[in-house]
Amino acid sequence: MPVGVVGGWGVSPHPAQSLCLGAADKMTAWIQPYPPAPTMYHQLMLSCEVTGDASVKEFLWEKKGSREPLQKGQSNVLIFSSFNKSHLGTYTCTATGPQGTAVATYDLWINDLVNQVFVFPRETKDSYVVLRAKPEQPLLNFTVCLRSYTDLTRPHSLFSYATKAQDNEILLSKPKPTEYRFYVGGQFVTFRVPESFSESEHACASWESPTGIARFWLNGKPWPRKGLQKDYAVGAEAVILLGQEQDNFGGGFDVRQSFVGEISAVYMWDRELTAGEVRDAMYNSPSPAPIFGWRNLPYKIHGEVYLKG
Repeated sequence: MPVGVVGGWGVSPHPAQSLCLGAADKMTAWIQPYPPAPTMYHQLMLSCEVTGDASVKEFLWEKKGSREPLQKGQSNVLIFSSFNKSHLGTYTCTATGPQGTAVATYDLWINDLVNQVFVFPRETKDSYVVLRAKPEQPLLNFTVCLRSYTDLTRPHSLFSYATKAQDNEILLSKPKPTEYRFYVGGQFVTFRVPESFSESEHACASWESPTGIARFWLNGKPWPRKGLQKDYAVGAEAVILLGQEQDNFGGGFDVRQSFVGEISAVYMWDRELTAGEVRDAMYNSPSPAPIFGWRNLPYKIHGEVYLKG
């Protein structure tokens, strides 16, 4: 699967707790969600992973508060075809094999930020939002979307994805009100836009490795395609920030590039979106399911940033 959630925000503050019974001191279990940051009304799978015993015969799935088991048999996967709030709760997987039994628990919850925004009230060099997710493998395609509202006329960063090898691995920024810059692997293309301070702007940027084609949409309208970094692979070990530009891995902030204003509706996919899918993202109805997004955002605030309705 393409991504994994880092830290304690998003789906579960404690992804798995394992308890070994009987002769299972060499057998452990944990529960892994796919995708790690699920989206409402899309498919979600919980996978009960076991180490120490390759011949597990039975998996028992239970939910706290339910009298009857959810599933019992040889399948280690529990599938929700359309994940919704009725599925929230604590789940237990009991794996039984010749070496004994291992039990894993998982707290499934969602952090839906629809109708809310991150407010960055003033210039700082230490206020930002960390998006606590990362790819598990290099990206050959991706799309990033977000909505911003600001009256800044100086350069500022919107979305900063840095690796140890490249601080501008992915960067969406505005050097001035009439220009967006989209970086991949340290190189950038420019998209010129009308100046507007009277309303928020919804921007999406996508890139594909085989052709190097980069696309940009502003408020659902596509701009002419451009190209950069053909056959490049975006690194997986990343720090992802809103509100500051990283000049090194996870730091190197410059107050003169900090964001002041509001950011919301942040999404990232490991594929290019169609025009219709971009419009869906504008209204917080993402399809297909993103790597992470506003309907279940794994984040942590640092400094003076506020989540407001």
